[in-house]
Amino acid sequence: MNTVNLTYTVVTDPDALVGFKYYVKAGDIFDAEDYARAYKLDSADLDADDVLAVRAAAAILSHDEWLAVSHSVAA
Repeated sequence: MNTVNLTYTVVTDPDALVGFKYYVKAGDIFDAEDYARAYKLDSADLDADDVLAVRAAAAILSHDEWLAVSHSVAA
């Protein structure tokens, strides 16, 4: 089992929304299962505290903000 750590940054410039990245727009909930599918990860490997932190950050986004979510794998 590998631990998948999640990180996020708030993006306010729509021109920055490029490439294959996982974004959560204001008003949406971070879906850990969807994230895992998008990157072909086992959702059980996602760090539970990180998932909660991303969900909390997504919940407080302003109407013109997006959350760019990324990950790293720790063996």
